[in-house]
Amino acid sequence: DSVDILFWLLGGYILLLIHIWFHELGHYTVGRFLVRISKENIQIRLFQYPPHVALRDQDKNWIKPNDEEGYFVRTYLTYDPDSKRSFLFVMGGFILQSFIFLCIAFAIYYFVDNATIANFIIGGSFVFNIVYIFGDLMVFYWKRIPVGDTSSAFH
Repeated sequence: DSVDILFWLLGGYILLLIHIWFHELGHYTVGRFLVRISKENIQIRLFQYPPHVALRDQDKNWIKPNDEEGYFVRTYLTYDPDSKRSFLFVMGGFILQSFIFLCIAFAIYYFVDNATIANFIIGGSFVFNIVYIFGDLMVFYWKRIPVGDTSSAFH
């Protein structure tokens, strides 16, 4: 009935917001603790479009990762000059979100004994990832520059 539909739609929206937050937290965590970017120079911007992790450049400006001039990459390289951790930084979002959502789904299935919600979490995460990857690759094909995590990882 309509209450069930509303429940699943609202649940899907909340799942998407949590998904995005863990994704950005993955980038942030790798940036802070593996790349060693100080907390003053990296921040999660969850409610800007698109949600992202911003880096502060030498002029104290916050740089978004999808700038077409390459400022974000140049700023990142000031923190990781040899680019040894760049792949982990780029993929940190997918890594953390996948790990967290698998753990949550497992816990719900194992401790709450609810396969429907566990499958909803795994399926929702899978769908979000596919849409993100497909959208990123479409924009990369159109603009011929990496704009998201997938195209940046391949680049």
